[in-house]
Amino acid sequence: MTAAEIAPRRSQRRQAGHTLLEWLIAAALGLVVLAGALTLYRSQRDTFMRSADGAWMREAGAAALTIVSQHIQLAGFAPVDQPALRLEVMPGVFGCQAMRPVSGGRAGDFACVLHASDPPDSDGIVVRYADDAVATWASASGEPTDCLGQGVERQGEYAVIVNRFYVAQPLGREEPELYCVGNGHARTPQPLVEGIERLSLRYWLRGAAEPIGARSIAPAQWVDVVAVDLCVVVRGRRAAAGVSFVDCDGRRAQSKDGRDRLSLLRHLIVRNHEAAL
Repeated sequence: MTAAEIAPRRSQRRQAGHTLLEWLIAAALGLVVLAGALTLYRSQRDTFMRSADGAWMREAGAAALTIVSQHIQLAGFAPVDQPALRLEVMPGVFGCQAMRPVSGGRAGDFACVLHASDPPDSDGIVVRYADDAVATWASASGEPTDCLGQGVERQGEYAVIVNRFYVAQPLGREEPELYCVGNGHARTPQPLVEGIERLSLRYWLRGAAEPIGARSIAPAQWVDVVAVDLCVVVRGRRAAAGVSFVDCDGRRAQSKDGRDRLSLLRHLIVRNHEAAL
């Protein structure tokens, strides 16, 4: 083989080796770019998921606050020309601290119990008021209804509405929920808002300098409640490491299960208190 024939072959081998090196460099650069793109995607996805979870918590918390607030603001309502009816709806509110309210031994009486499905430190409240078919809720047929839309029988011209609110997570349900049981036809508890982990209630007595919990209120003092501080804690749907939140007491707390949480607070005036009439 002549020198003229050997030279092109050497050139081809050098060219082939140089192409392989370029391919290896390109592959390495491609992996770096791909890794960066995946990292950016995961970061943006986590940000989006957390933002969506935050929006869901705000929506759930606002819904729970609105539902309970509307009923508290009606507490103790009765027409001024119906003193006997007013006696039936007083006290307008009755609370249970870290427990749920249940019907007592006598009609119109309530007691507090701790149920196995109740989250720790979650309060409950009973709200009573008279239906007037204007400020209260009615069915399509005009029948007065409780918090679940169940009809309540009238006693004469008016009906007395009695609603109990509390938080529970029954066996088999993945999330805690705000529950209500009314005195309508069904008289069975039903969930209203998912994700509500805690209901916190503090009560302002007439002339008090600060609110107190239900355990500090004597039975005869419930008629002296003039305002209520209502707080709900919403539990998010996703876990994130090192999550903390501000609880209903204004303290920063660490999430034990890593889920995001949101606390929402509202101050409510009991409009139908005797001092306001």
